[in-house]
Amino acid sequence: MKKRLLLFVVAAALLSAAFSVPAYAEDFSEFAGTYEGWYYATQGQTGLTLTINADGTGVFDFYNMPGRSNAKDGVYSVKVSRTEKGYGVEGVEWIDRPSGYNFVTFDGSLNGGVYSGTVDNNSSFEFLLNKNNSSYQQIVDTTYQNHRYEAVDEGMTWQDAKAACEARGGHLVTITSQNEQTFVEGLISNKNKNGYWIGGEDKGGGYEWITGEPMAYENWDTDQPDKSLQPSGYEDKMMMLRVPNGSASEPGRWNDIVNEGADGLGSYSYKALDMGYICEWETWTEAAEWSTPELQKAADNGLIPDVLVGKDMTQPITRGEFAAVSVNLFEAMTGGKAVMSSECRFSDIADNENRNYILKAYNIGAVTGYSDVQYAPDELLQREQLAAMLCRVYKRSEWPEWTIDTDDQYTINYSGVKKFDDDALISDYAKPSVYFMVKYGVLSGIGDNKFAPKNATPADEAAGYANATREQAIVMSLRSFENLSIN
Repeated sequence: MKKRLLLFVVAAALLSAAFSVPAYAEDFSEFAGTYEGWYYATQGQTGLTLTINADGTGVFDFYNMPGRSNAKDGVYSVKVSRTEKGYGVEGVEWIDRPSGYNFVTFDGSLNGGVYSGTVDNNSSFEFLLNKNNSSYQQIVDTTYQNHRYEAVDEGMTWQDAKAACEARGGHLVTITSQNEQTFVEGLISNKNKNGYWIGGEDKGGGYEWITGEPMAYENWDTDQPDKSLQPSGYEDKMMMLRVPNGSASEPGRWNDIVNEGADGLGSYSYKALDMGYICEWETWTEAAEWSTPELQKAADNGLIPDVLVGKDMTQPITRGEFAAVSVNLFEAMTGGKAVMSSECRFSDIADNENRNYILKAYNIGAVTGYSDVQYAPDELLQREQLAAMLCRVYKRSEWPEWTIDTDDQYTINYSGVKKFDDDALISDYAKPSVYFMVKYGVLSGIGDNKFAPKNATPADEAAGYANATREQAIVMSLRSFENLSIN
């Protein structure tokens, strides 16, 4: 999910402040988190992302719901108070104010991760927000600009940390902007090591990133780098300080140090056992050569959801993961933001990392379940399901009033497309979607004029059938965006 950079920077600053709450500040840890949903106000039903910190500060980010144009986008900071119902939220300061807009106040209760109540004490104005579950929140907290990060509290040398990241398909972090620096500082602010290895070293010609990226941005600590001579040699590795190493030092700054670390920096030890490390993963770890150019175009257009960042794109895609792909496609095609459904009753998605996306995809009509309560998020996606979901995203983008219940009132043109030889294996509900997507160059067969609509068995695979992969799904999403977008 792409986030506005302004909101990210403000939220990061507020979260950093929350880690050092004054002793007299009230603790709202039980309410803290990120919530998504909707509220009613003068402009009508409006989408909302509400971020609350443990000290009761937060960010209120509102926007249009799918198919609507009544609301404008805006952002302001908020503060939380305890009320008779549970929690009140009121505006403090505008960050991005649309003309004519004023703060609204919430008063409601928190039950089972759902924050709901009334707006401005008006019983006809309601709000309902779902709190991110822990698995999805972890992804949000560790993903930035299509890269994934992890700070690890395991003491080791710089060389061993480098090898550890690479063994997991990533590399020691490289930092190329102030915004990325702010994000990485947030990762280590509540960790335990004195310092953290980052991916820079001096090979004799000055410091450089191990990925070959230019070191255009720098954040060295006072009088660093100094290439001090240690018993094991000159300092030639880079680290980030979590705690200052002197009165003129600051947390988050960079320092040069030897591979094994060193004692005697300020009041703290920075020996190997006192050092953690930070790994970074690129947008994908593995991808086939044929898909790489289109994957990059998909990333540039915001089509790769956070839940797939840093993963092996050659692996089969699940129904939950494709719900995420469909939401990003819808948002790219419409320029709006999808909102989580408050009516969906799937009971098997509560702890799934794709839960938010599934609820949003359900709300725009992109996905359905096997029943009212079962979605099967971890089941592998069938190719005919992929076609149907892509087609539903197109319909909702083309016709904002479209719903699954009114689908028979809308017609798509797939005339002139030759039937596949395995047409009889394609479910009746999916045939129009399959042939429509083939007509417009989004989907194709697998060869020998076959489509392979269902998931493959070992015998199918021997005959050339295959399950839909992550890279195929993302590439088809890109082709939908390019060939079918209404913008």
